Amino acid sequence: MLLRHWTHNQKKIEFSPLTGEAKTILLKSSKSTDSTCLGFSHCEKKLFGSKVNFATYIEDTKIIFNAGKKSWDTGADGIQFKHSTPYPFISKFQVIENGNCTFSILYSHLGRALLSLIDVTYDQLDKDADFYLEYMAEVLLDSEWRATAKDRWGQHKVGSDTH
Repeated sequence: MLLRHWTHNQKKIEFSPLTGEAKTILLKSSKSTDSTCLGFSHCEKKLFGSKVNFATYIEDTKIIFNAGKKSWDTGADGIQFKHSTPYPFISKFQVIENGNCTFSILYSHLGRALLSLIDVTYDQLDKDADFYLEYMAEVLLDSEWRATAKDRWGQHKVGSDTH
C-alpha cells in the first residue's frame, strides 16, 4: 500500500503489511495531497540493531498500527501504546496487549534531541514530527483523533493492492 511519509511531503512509502518492508518513493512535486491518504509510515533504528518500519493506516474501518510485520487493531480491547524516555536521548516504545508487552523497541534520538535544545522555535508541532512513536502512543486510543483519521483517511481493503 502507498502511505505518506511522516515528515516529508516529497516522499511516499510503499509499505507491505505482510512483510513489514518499506520502500521510499521520491515525488516530483511536494504536493502529495492529490491522492487519498491511506495513512502514514516512518522508521526508527533500534538502539543496537536494524531499522524497524512503522505504519498507521485504516483497513476496513479499523485503524491498524504496524511495527515491522506485526500489526494490531488499535481499537481492540486491552490494547495500549506506551512511550517513555528511560535515559536522556533514548526512547522506549511498547505495545501492550491485556497487560503483556507484545512489542518493544529502544531507540536513540540524540540528533533530534540536540536540535530541540538549540532551536529556539522548536515547539510541540516539531516534537510531533520528530517523534512519530511518541505521537502515536498519545493519539492512537484518543476517540477524537480516531474519528478524525477515519473521516479524512481513505480505506485499504484487506487483500487489495489498489490504493
